[in-house]
Amino acid sequence: MKKIVSFLAVAAVLAACNKPEVVEETPDVVLEPIITRALSLNFNQGDQIGVKIVTEDGQAYVENQKFTYGANVFTGNLKWYAEGGKTSTVIAYYPYQESFPTSFTVAADQSAGTESSDFMTAVETKVYPTSAPVMTKFRHQFAQLNIVVNADFAVEVESIVLKNINPTATVSIDEAGVVTVAADPAAEKINIIPEAITPSKKYAAVVAPQDLADMGLSVKVKNGATVVSGVKEATLKAGYSYTLTVSVSADQVNAQISGDIQDWQNGGNLDGDTPVVEGPVFEEFEGYFNYHGKKYTTAVINGKTWMTEPMAYVPEGMSASSTYNDPEAKIFYPYASDGTTATPLTSDEDVKEMGLLYMVEAAYGATITKENCRSFEACQGICPDGWHIPTRAEFYALCGTSNASSFAEDNESGTQTNSSAYFWDATAGYATIGKFNEAGFNYTMSGCVYSGSARTILATSTTCSIASMVGKLAMNYTMTSTARGINSKDRPEFFMLMTTFTSVNNLGKVSIAQGDYTLVAASLRCVKD
Repeated sequence: MKKIVSFLAVAAVLAACNKPEVVEETPDVVLEPIITRALSLNFNQGDQIGVKIVTEDGQAYVENQKFTYGANVFTGNLKWYAEGGKTSTVIAYYPYQESFPTSFTVAADQSAGTESSDFMTAVETKVYPTSAPVMTKFRHQFAQLNIVVNADFAVEVESIVLKNINPTATVSIDEAGVVTVAADPAAEKINIIPEAITPSKKYAAVVAPQDLADMGLSVKVKNGATVVSGVKEATLKAGYSYTLTVSVSADQVNAQISGDIQDWQNGGNLDGDTPVVEGPVFEEFEGYFNYHGKKYTTAVINGKTWMTEPMAYVPEGMSASSTYNDPEAKIFYPYASDGTTATPLTSDEDVKEMGLLYMVEAAYGATITKENCRSFEACQGICPDGWHIPTRAEFYALCGTSNASSFAEDNESGTQTNSSAYFWDATAGYATIGKFNEAGFNYTMSGCVYSGSARTILATSTTCSIASMVGKLAMNYTMTSTARGINSKDRPEFFMLMTTFTSVNNLGKVSIAQGDYTLVAASLRCVKD
């Protein structure tokens, strides 16, 4: 799947609100995509999308402008309208067509790749004319089949064909940007040749959302016969991904579909005799929510609903690493420490309790640059719908101590303090971990990674006066979505909630520090919008 880790796409990160700004001349319209796209890591140079812009008074500023991808953004030789105080809805779709789409048909032969069949849309509302790129989150509107082959030792699969597939869906995108995609009942069914991701082992295809009544699977075995399996009735939903597991012997094929999450949305479970059993990616209840198969408790703290457990979700195409100096890793396991050595905690139980440690781009689901680093304030990132990565202001309202912003326009200098913060301990002179936990925040000492090293220093009897915290990790980072400034290495830094144990701060000080986005990995607690 394509995911900007940049993106990775969001998250996708997601698009922050675009606020009005004063510009000296009418700027170009530029879109920066945050996407999940099938089976590779980015949009490609030269990819084209169609763009429609409708102003808040219902007027179409442009109907189907062609934009082309390059240098991490889409551009289309289009200037913004002059009315700086008027917002608009930006609607984009991929791949570009000569007219704004009312239907879309996948390719019958996808052996060279699924890219051109992966129909996606992006909708951003309340967008002002801006000289900065508009962050646009693309969503899959068709379904994906991942075909995993389990063949006998002596059997080599030569080719696979999906049979009796409806290739076409009707598409409706209204002026508010609501997208409706449904199988076209008039379309003739076809056979589809999927892409061989790993020949003889893994294949993939993108298909229109539809009810499967008579889908078949044809498997040609090298130096042998073509054998066919049927798949019982099932429903493939728009934006969902399904895994089709195929067992192959020299004369027999058995197939079953399971809806394991592929970072589209969560599919259902199918086999030869069992109907689809579907479950949403996100369900919210009083005091907890379920997200990507995990339950997270929540609590209302200072008027906002917070996760009281750290995030443990791994986006598709990524994995958690237990090697903390791995330059390719974007997500790390939590760890324990003996004071000098980090021991990764990789069990499901440990990850459920301690969460994972995320690099900024992995959590935001987007590419970070000097130019866009301030546009992620309150972004959704990998948080569930209706939730976002906390801002510096939201954490500052809890802890009351923060390093200053280094952006000149913020006009801050020195340590920022607010003794009226929710968890401020007047006796200690700072916010304490104990105060957080009394309110149900449930601080977990999951640690942090900085500059390729897991920080292993522990709270000791000298630096910590709370017996239950002696021997716990002293430095723990939790991510915010607020940029702090550009550092001496010419890279953006972001604010992080940090814990400190010293002889002076022996109750466990909680304050806001910062970290270079290319170096730091931190826990993530989402907060409800």
